[in-house]
Amino acid sequence: MIRLLITAFLVFIQFSLFGQKTIVSGKVTDAASGELLPFVKVQFQNAKIGALTDDSGRYYLETYYATDSLVFFSSGYKRQTLKVSLDVTQTIDVKLSLLVTDIQEMVVRPPDEFPSTILHKKMVANKRINDREKLDAFEYELYNKLQLDLNNIGDKFSERKVLKPLDFVLDYLDSSDGQKTFLPVLLSESISDFYFKKDPKRKVEVSKGYQVSGTEDLSFNQFLGDMYLDINVYDNYIQMFGKAFISPTATIARSFYKFYLEDSTFIDNQWCFKLRFLPKRTGDLTFVGEMWIHDTTYAIKLFKANIAPDANINFIQDMYFEHKFDMVQPEVWMLTEERTIADINVTENSKLYGLYGRKYSSRKNFVINKERPVEFYRTDEPVITQIGAGARNEEWWAENRHRTLTEKELKIEEMVDSLNNNPYFNRLKNVTYLLTTGYYPIGKIEIGSVFSLFSTNPIEKFRGALALRTSNSFSKRIELGGRVAYGILDNRFKYNGLIRLHLSQHKRALLSLYYNNDIDQLGQPTGGTAVGSTFGTVLRTGPLDKLSFVYKVGAKIEKDVKKDLIFSTGAELREISALGRANFVKRGAEGQTMDTVGSLRTFEVTTGFRWAKGEEFLTGAFDRVSIKSRFPIFKVQATFGVKGVAGSQYQYQRLDVFMDHNTTTGIFGHILYGANAGKYFGNVAYPFLKIHEGNQSYYLITNSFNKLGFYEFISDEYVTGYVEQHWDGFILDRIPLIKKLKWRAVSGGRGTIGRISKNQSSDIVIPSFTRNFKNTPYLEANVGIENIFKVFRVDLVWRLTHLDPGMNPLGVRVRFAINL
Repeated sequence: MIRLLITAFLVFIQFSLFGQKTIVSGKVTDAASGELLPFVKVQFQNAKIGALTDDSGRYYLETYYATDSLVFFSSGYKRQTLKVSLDVTQTIDVKLSLLVTDIQEMVVRPPDEFPSTILHKKMVANKRINDREKLDAFEYELYNKLQLDLNNIGDKFSERKVLKPLDFVLDYLDSSDGQKTFLPVLLSESISDFYFKKDPKRKVEVSKGYQVSGTEDLSFNQFLGDMYLDINVYDNYIQMFGKAFISPTATIARSFYKFYLEDSTFIDNQWCFKLRFLPKRTGDLTFVGEMWIHDTTYAIKLFKANIAPDANINFIQDMYFEHKFDMVQPEVWMLTEERTIADINVTENSKLYGLYGRKYSSRKNFVINKERPVEFYRTDEPVITQIGAGARNEEWWAENRHRTLTEKELKIEEMVDSLNNNPYFNRLKNVTYLLTTGYYPIGKIEIGSVFSLFSTNPIEKFRGALALRTSNSFSKRIELGGRVAYGILDNRFKYNGLIRLHLSQHKRALLSLYYNNDIDQLGQPTGGTAVGSTFGTVLRTGPLDKLSFVYKVGAKIEKDVKKDLIFSTGAELREISALGRANFVKRGAEGQTMDTVGSLRTFEVTTGFRWAKGEEFLTGAFDRVSIKSRFPIFKVQATFGVKGVAGSQYQYQRLDVFMDHNTTTGIFGHILYGANAGKYFGNVAYPFLKIHEGNQSYYLITNSFNKLGFYEFISDEYVTGYVEQHWDGFILDRIPLIKKLKWRAVSGGRGTIGRISKNQSSDIVIPSFTRNFKNTPYLEANVGIENIFKVFRVDLVWRLTHLDPGMNPLGVRVRFAINL
């Protein structure tokens, strides 16, 4: 384990140097006579790059694959080795002396290393030189085809009574690739031009044509090119499904793989060696496969791999990918073809229907080391879509696609249209939608939410709620929604409404108008344990005795300045009335308390920016999910309380800065960490200050303090931080028996500290049950196991500070989450 940690540490601190060309020239003469020597062999040491001197005894070498020494030898002369300066142009003249030798005893010993180890070391030593990003510039045309198939169909599809109404799809079944019978349900194609410039590093992709058959409502044509679907087999870690797989080409690969040199042959007139690789241990995120390595440049010619059968990953029963490289210019290797197939299902032998995800890519028309003007690479959008790219006709596709579609692929659109017109299929689709969103579509509206139909709390005792919203079939430009709730004990209706409107058809600009009149728990994050949640009612650990009635009305605009830079602004009128112990007591002029205040009102204007370099989103009609950014997310938000507007009682300002990052840590899994710092300027009643987030339920809330009660801490200056390490299988996969369960360890901690100015209590008294930090931060630590039955996580949470006598510092929290 110590050796492994040291090796991993050295990998993390190594520099990534890209190869440059080394040019050496000169002449070779006889040391005694000074005569120029023709046909002398000049070769880089431990390499196959070399040349012969010409008739005048001169030589010239130009290569990316230089070593630090040059060897000169000719029959009858002593071999001579001279040092070479890498990545520069130089002249080396040599004088060779005649060879006088005596025959001595020769002893033959086996090599110190296996041939497979020697070959792997040479491949690793040259991988930065063979990586395409060594080039000053390159460009090519890219064709991408993505396909999604329903698999596990079997021969008895038509005999299943529940699926009898769908037997017309039998005409579209396929088994052309020799695998199980499958039903193609989605096909996307794209053709684009890809451009790369090394210094400064720039990437531009121009989408010339794209089409999607079989789905709608998802804007993912920007993910069909090389910017987002690029696996580089030369990387130390290959990122897939949010996890870092150890590459067989990694510097530390021999600590995780066994290599076997098995064969050699010509591939495309290039002599190559076959190097097979297998994982040393089960459970690691590794591959099984082979790579063919060129005998001279040690570049990968062909790479084939499957995810290791025992890899700790969920739902991906198998994944195969194949990369083929060609030398498009002397000593310039480029990826020209790739194939990927992923088999997705709940379990390996499941009888449920699963999915095949397929990708085929080809590249051609390469242009090497011809930079375009600097202005060409300056663009705010990583993918530029040509006008009309999404409306190319079939004649254009027939002429430009790199590979002809099969008959079944051409009929995908026809089959999906038939499914969408089938009432039985639509009922199945609606039930699936209900289980995932909580809403059931009925024509142009959706009714729900099953997650908040019934709940209980001390104010209402028993509560029922019903929500309605328009569906995408009503409009993809505007969404109308609302909810009505009624409490039995307080005999009162609560309601809210929401309107969302797209202001632009190009860059996203979403306007939200909302109205809310309902019970809320201040200091509780929104989600599954909120006051009106059915789920939260079952898992509650503490009384809801500090509730408030919140009335608010507001508007917000979210605008994409660039793809990864989002501007937001809005205004909100909010009125809060106390319903429990968190009441509002007004202090008199001389410090004497007065009667309880019924409600407090404020009007706020908020503006902010959110930036994550290179971030991308999977976008629906109104909602979107962030799916890609290697960099931290930064957010700055300023809030201005304006007194006198619609009865607002307070004038103040608030500034918040946020940072969050989710990144892989190689063999150690992935880590989430972040921080938030904020400050209020001016005086405002405590319900509008920072109420540090607490949790009074058994459900684990990842953005809250899980052993902190509501209203325990209130601040007008504060700093909060967290860190959470997901170890994946790094720890538990090394324990016999446990590793078969594919459990994963997780650990972390959260902390916060703040203070509240004395003048904040000059108007409304801070509740007596609220603590003071007294220069001691509140700290929590947690350790747990996730991936229990693939969906559950159980944590032991330990409250480290601000403990009262008799308080239990430990608590068990559970969470439901589907992770790969």
